[in-house]
Amino acid sequence: MQLDSSVQFLKNVGPKLSKLFLKLGVYSIEDLLYLMPRFYEDRRKLPRISECEPDKVNTVVGLIESVEERKVKQRLSVLEARISDQSGVMTAVWFNQAYLKKVLKPFTQILVKGKVEFNLFQKAKQMQVSDTEMLRTAEDIRENVGRIVPVYPLTNGLYQYQIRKAITTAIEEGLKSVPDILPSYLTRQMNLLSAQEALKGIHRPKSDTDLQKGKYRIAFEEFLLYQLRLIQKRRDRKEVKNAPILNTTPLVLKSYIDSLPYTLTNAQLNAIKDIQQDVSTSAPMNRLIQGDVGSGKTDVAVAALLMAIGSQKTGALMAPTEILATQHYMKIKKALEPLGINVFLLKGKMKAAERKEALAGIQEGPCIIIGTHALIEDPVMIQDLGLVVVDEQHRFGVIQRLKIKKEQTPHCVFMTATPIPRTFMLTSFGDLDKTIIGELPPGRVPPTTFYMKDGNVHKAYEHCRLHLKQGLQLYIVYPLVKESEKMDLQSAMEGFEEAKELFKEYTVGLIHGKMSPDDKKSVMSQFKDNEIQVLVATTVIEVGIDVPNATMMIIHHAERFGLSQLHQLRGRIGRGGHESQCCLIASPKTDTGKQRLKAMVNTTDGVELAEIDLKIRGPGDMLGTKQSGLPDFKCGDIVKDEPILLTARKVAKSLLESDPSLSKQEHLGLKRAIDSEESIVMEETLN
Repeated sequence: MQLDSSVQFLKNVGPKLSKLFLKLGVYSIEDLLYLMPRFYEDRRKLPRISECEPDKVNTVVGLIESVEERKVKQRLSVLEARISDQSGVMTAVWFNQAYLKKVLKPFTQILVKGKVEFNLFQKAKQMQVSDTEMLRTAEDIRENVGRIVPVYPLTNGLYQYQIRKAITTAIEEGLKSVPDILPSYLTRQMNLLSAQEALKGIHRPKSDTDLQKGKYRIAFEEFLLYQLRLIQKRRDRKEVKNAPILNTTPLVLKSYIDSLPYTLTNAQLNAIKDIQQDVSTSAPMNRLIQGDVGSGKTDVAVAALLMAIGSQKTGALMAPTEILATQHYMKIKKALEPLGINVFLLKGKMKAAERKEALAGIQEGPCIIIGTHALIEDPVMIQDLGLVVVDEQHRFGVIQRLKIKKEQTPHCVFMTATPIPRTFMLTSFGDLDKTIIGELPPGRVPPTTFYMKDGNVHKAYEHCRLHLKQGLQLYIVYPLVKESEKMDLQSAMEGFEEAKELFKEYTVGLIHGKMSPDDKKSVMSQFKDNEIQVLVATTVIEVGIDVPNATMMIIHHAERFGLSQLHQLRGRIGRGGHESQCCLIASPKTDTGKQRLKAMVNTTDGVELAEIDLKIRGPGDMLGTKQSGLPDFKCGDIVKDEPILLTARKVAKSLLESDPSLSKQEHLGLKRAIDSEESIVMEETLN
């Protein structure tokens, strides 16, 4: 049977079940063979009923003797089955699963998993069942008992035994058609299983070794293909020669640097040198500048834009929010207008007259344009666009990032203050050149962070009062705008009213994402000018807000935030040379919540926090798969399998050094797989 044949043609599947398989992303036999188990259960030696340990999760096989259904309340039904084996009897209990009564038939073998307790009234063991598998035939027992059993993802109406039977049939009928795309010399050198052996080891492991070797082989192949694509994409991009060659040392750049009231750090100067080297050729620059909060990325961005201006080209800076775009505009306009450079703001919500004036100014000649996604909307045509800076680039969708290069091929700088773990650097950003600004400007003191439980928040506010008396300012951050009925969290609006009572002698402001851009701008302007001393806010202040006089931050319900987000928030204080403090108010109920808070207190290193966050939350939750550009690896896990990823990258580099086009006979399988994946990615992008 062909690998691309529909699963409906497999024995025991058919049209009805194949529709359920589609919900798992399984259409073909190949999809089914690469449907990876979520986890495994070792059923090689299951306990007998008499051996089940109370207060622990046990898995047992027994014979159903009787079944009874009881209605405890109007919406609560209970199924109870008396189950026995040669060693004893136990009661199995299912809550609100009345549909199981159709399959729980007396004199049928069953496998149940759940927590076992001792029922004092019946003086017998009782299990609250979490997983149920019917063992109707001898084949069912062979498939599901006495071996390491894979547990697959499910969808409503599809059961484990059905998936296992379908995969067993797929192995029998389709496994021999699975190609081995890795060159044989590499398989020998690395002592890898063949693709067929690996898939069999994953779905029907005879031992832990089988399982681990199988997973390693498939994960390695996935990572290798992806790294080959990234490296080729990066190399191919450098071979394109249709970007403008820019003047790397224009007079206006020297004038700007000389006008700064401080000296640039070595890390900033190195970042500027990297950009100068990139834009001195006609290969389009695609460089990621990563710098922790407060490291001075904006100065590097302006330096890059001035290289475009000095070459009679236009430069553009794109920010993820209107408030950040406006702040960039005000800061850069103030710095560059004395040098005779026109700076324009372009955003979604503008008065018609302002927009018309900005668009007219853009057409007059080289200038700097600052804005939001409005910059890449079709009506905006930027003439002679030489260089684009994309700030907090992971916040833009992938399609938006592609659109900015649609009409012309400018040099591109992508900036982020979000610390990027090493594995993301090798995957999501693997096709970009990278520069890390790993140095804070002189005099910048990292904030001290401490943690308090909700009941002690008054102590934190007393401490804030000392800062306010010195003429300094305070942020109070909440995760919600309005109170939610489902979540017992104090909202920002409630917090605003409370803060006005607590700090009557000071002016208290409120800012959140649902306010109009003009209102946000007004509040931030007042806070920056110290007309507002206490600012109650949601995470709208997370990125780009720069108020050097703010030295204290209280973050309520800190356990609700991810580590990177907490780090970004904390980066809003300590920007003026004063000692600053961040107080996390939280009552974490989970181990992960406690881990996050402990990490925040112990370190101010953004990359270290990002690595911890990645391990706690996983890649999907950190950036979102679509936003991060991460592929949907079927077997490989970029966190748990980082050593495999690093090996795959090393092998990919070596392969392409020896055979840049993968045209050698032994590499044709890899080339076909990469070409096939590229066509799928392009189709998804276009759709």
